[in-house]
Amino acid sequence: MGKHHKKAVRAAFREAVFARDGHCCRVCGRSDTALDAHHISDRTTLPGGGYVKENGISLCALCHRLAEQLWETGVAAPGFSPDQLYALIGSSYAQALHAAERAAT
Repeated sequence: MGKHHKKAVRAAFREAVFARDGHCCRVCGRSDTALDAHHISDRTTLPGGGYVKENGISLCALCHRLAEQLWETGVAAPGFSPDQLYALIGSSYAQALHAAERAAT
């Protein structure tokens, strides 16, 4: 994947996640701050890096740090397990995998 194509894929992922989430943090509801499009399941576990909205959630910086705790320590912060984050957006790992497989073809 070329550098420009990868940037376009990441930008499309971010915009799709933010648009679906109403440009608000899905955990705390903040809309007055910069958001991150967080990959719920690690990018290495899904085709194409998991750049599908079914695997993304809009998080403010504080909530993003809490979500990243799982990858840093192996233990999810309360309310930030992948299943809990998927539930907030009406998705699941299976749905994210299916969407990523479709996008990779």
